[in-house]
Formats: sequence, structure tokens, C-alpha cells
Amino acid sequence: MAPRGNFDDEYGYDEDDLKNSHFDDEFSLDDEDDDDLLGGRGGFGPDDDEEVNLPYEGELFNEMLSKLHGTLIMYGEDDPALMDLQAELLQVDADKVGTAADDMFYLEEASQIAKVLKRHLTASPKIKEIHDNFMKDITRFSDEKAEGHAGDYYLEDEE
Repeated sequence: MAPRGNFDDEYGYDEDDLKNSHFDDEFSLDDEDDDDLLGGRGGFGPDDDEEVNLPYEGELFNEMLSKLHGTLIMYGEDDPALMDLQAELLQVDADKVGTAADDMFYLEEASQIAKVLKRHLTASPKIKEIHDNFMKDITRFSDEKAEGHAGDYYLEDEE
């Protein structure tokens, strides 16, 4: 390494280091597979680009959560009832971490969320609409061909 000079950065590399090819060697994509943990027997190693495929129920549940939380974030700013609902849903998530509830099936967890929504039905007509649209998606657990709720949010724009 060259003597430290004006070009030194906070990690101690100087201009000669940056021009050197040892960085290229370190991150090269040669034929050697240093990360093959199973010794050529296949499996999931650090270089595998295969996606982890969730079952249909998992994908549906994640879609429903995305719609629900997106709705609460998008429309909740101006509605205290939606903010209260969001706080309760976040508390339910925090309470279940590391418990037996953490191992629930997707439909069971969606049903738990529907119960929370149902408790807030009288607080706001928006929550009733969210609940009704959420329930449309729940029917997709038992009938994959069911239409469910189309759209990215469980509330429709009021324009």
C-alpha cells in the first residue's frame, strides 16, 4: 500500500489501492464456486437465485395485508378511527411475535384481522367498507376463482 496521502478515505484506501486490480479479483465471477456449501450436491446456497415460492394462501394473505396496511396509511391520516384501527392491528402484530399465534395458518390470521375490523365497524363508515372488501378477499381462501376485491386499497377514492 502506498503511504497515506491526501487521497486517503475514511477506510484507509489510497489512490494506488483504487487503481489496483485486487478489488476485481475479490469480486470476480469466475468458475469457482467458493460458496457451494454442499460440495456440488446442489441445494440452496448463497449463490442460488431461486425464489422461495409461497403457497397460494401465503401469497393471498400477503396481498391482503398489503392492501389493508396501504389503505390505512393512505386514508388514515385524516380519520382518527382509521388511526385507532391501525394502532390496534399493529399491537396485535406485536403481541403475537414469538407466541403460538405466530404459527397460525393464513386463514386463521386473516380471520383474526377480520374480528378486529368487525369490532371497529361502528366507528366509521370507511371501516365498514374496509371490512366488507377484506371479507371479499377472505372468500378467495376457499374459492380461488372467487373475484375478491380488485384494487390496491380496500377503500375507493371519494372523488
